[in-house]
Amino acid sequence: MSKILQFQLQHFRNIEQASLTFSDGLNLIVGDNAAGKTALIEAIWTLASGRSFRTAKPQQLIQQGQTEMVVFCTLTEAGRTHKIGLARATDKVTMKIDGEPAKTQADMSAKLPVQLLTPESHRLLEEGPKARRQFMDWGCFHHHADFIHVWRHYQRALKQRNHALKKRLPAPQIQLWDAQLVEAAEKIDVIRADYITRLTPYLVEFCQALMPEITVSPECHYRPGWPKTAESYRQLLADNFAKDTLQGHTQYGSHRADIKFRFNGQEALMTLSRGQQKLFVCALLLAQATLFQQHSQQPVIMLIDDLPAELDAKHRETLLKLLNLLDIQHILTSTAQDLIPVLNPENAKIWHIQKGKLTEQH
Repeated sequence: MSKILQFQLQHFRNIEQASLTFSDGLNLIVGDNAAGKTALIEAIWTLASGRSFRTAKPQQLIQQGQTEMVVFCTLTEAGRTHKIGLARATDKVTMKIDGEPAKTQADMSAKLPVQLLTPESHRLLEEGPKARRQFMDWGCFHHHADFIHVWRHYQRALKQRNHALKKRLPAPQIQLWDAQLVEAAEKIDVIRADYITRLTPYLVEFCQALMPEITVSPECHYRPGWPKTAESYRQLLADNFAKDTLQGHTQYGSHRADIKFRFNGQEALMTLSRGQQKLFVCALLLAQATLFQQHSQQPVIMLIDDLPAELDAKHRETLLKLLNLLDIQHILTSTAQDLIPVLNPENAKIWHIQKGKLTEQH
């Protein structure tokens, strides 16, 4: 079972030091705004992903007046216990798994399959395709062992081709990268398309559970990053070489992939109310969690920041029941304890946080 047993952090945002022993089920952090509860969610996400969901400036994660922040957890995964940690100074990052240096962030992510729901998560539908690619690629990474290697290969070839285009190097030097780009893009396309096909039935199931008033099923339309009408991606690169040269970058490819969500042929963003959009994103995460569990025989860990801001009382209870049913460890924040129903008190823990200091409720 993928569960965090103990979590520790030092000098992370406004939290000088904290140590939490989590339950297998509900873990609730209660506090006022700016008390530090979101920082705890952010710290776990940073450990799992290597990045914050609140800032693009990692130095902001280090407590004011300190030179380094540290996050560390003990977890169980596939019946084994592991210890993973991350330390970040202004100019250095150190990652370790079981006391040994981690080669890449992907090694950390593989050990800690974490999903995140925040008050901004509904933007998955209304913003550009980058967030939807990240959602899709989280699943591809955990579902297909070779995805990360192919994706890195694609990114390297794309970087080199774009560099050559920007420098306006001779055509043969630019097109030298086309074969590598095409090979990687076609593999990524197959993996992504397969993943979305597998995900869709679970999405339908959770939409019905969370939004029974909607009688039509959601549709997922995967777009590979180039027109479906193109003879092939290789031919498309050749046909658009002059335009790529003029613009100084590669127009088409896996870096432009997207997913469109529709109900009865209409965009989800246009069909669903703001409240339903939040429920739809919950359904997406639950579908992804279920597919992950079916594939790996391990549950994910769910982080939910400010659940009452996301859902009304009825849907909060429905979501918590689904998380319990799926045996997903969930770590939640709220401004008030009475807004979160504790469905299984024997498998729940509650902390109060004030000015970065935690107190466990007994």
